[in-house]
Amino acid sequence: MKIIKIGKHVIPLWLMAVILVSAVGSGALGYYIWTRLTIPLEIKEPIEILDYPPQLSLYPGENKSFQISLVNHASVNYSVILDFSLENTTYQDNHVTFSNEIYRVAPGQQNLTAWLMVESNAPPINTSLSVDFKRTIEGGVLFFDDFNDNVADGWTKNMGTWDAISGMYRVSVTGIVEDGISTVDTLNLTDCVIETKVKFTDDVGFRAGIVFRYTDNEHYYTFELSNEYDIGCLTIYYPGNSHYGDNLAHTGGEGSYPIQAYTEYLLRVEIKGNTFRCFINNVEVCSGTDGTYGSGKVGLRAGRAIVLFDNFNVTRIP
Repeated sequence: MKIIKIGKHVIPLWLMAVILVSAVGSGALGYYIWTRLTIPLEIKEPIEILDYPPQLSLYPGENKSFQISLVNHASVNYSVILDFSLENTTYQDNHVTFSNEIYRVAPGQQNLTAWLMVESNAPPINTSLSVDFKRTIEGGVLFFDDFNDNVADGWTKNMGTWDAISGMYRVSVTGIVEDGISTVDTLNLTDCVIETKVKFTDDVGFRAGIVFRYTDNEHYYTFELSNEYDIGCLTIYYPGNSHYGDNLAHTGGEGSYPIQAYTEYLLRVEIKGNTFRCFINNVEVCSGTDGTYGSGKVGLRAGRAIVLFDNFNVTRIP
């Protein structure tokens, strides 16, 4: 019998072979691959176009609105931008203006309304229009407060009487020239999208809405509703006119809209560079451009009104 001597120990060769095979079969490998599955994987585009105009026709000087029907198959919200381009780029640069809206696309089917405007001096042309859809996750949420805890954490009450109550943020400013302003502590922004729900709880409220690019109580912009005058107004406030402010009307700073007391409205302002676009219940009512204030805090404001705010939401521009 052949043996192997290890130190003082003598081990039969056949036993050493058993030990080595056992080690290789268990401790050295542990497991082995006996088969492999290959499963096709597809990441699908969630936005599907259902319907759009087969053609568009208009005269110079006209503004044409049209709808694009789509469905969001995903379970999340998206922000969508439509990027328009004519085959004749020179004609586009000289004569055509397109809508430039950020659409909120929730799960399910919905219609997007877009428009194009042709200058009155434009010559006739036959060309084609391309529309590119740019989507991003509705996110980049910078701040959100639904006040459901009845605590206004992260807010500074700069003017007026503010209370978080019944899952909303309430302000009461009833004097003739009395204002209320509350701003978010942690944000100093240039570009963003701000949304909030607003409800007047007095019969004739003067103004209430969103504050942006706020430095102090005399330097800021607002997009506000007026129950007293049935309008949505885009306003700049400055020293010497810190109660009424100036309407940014040179590009449509004020839009008529019927406002009722005890009715909730969704306000949204899209702030990009020096351009501000303002929406009530997802309908654009006014817009304006101004470069006086480049950045600042965001928040809420009311003037001579008793108002409830809810679901204050600040997101990045997609």
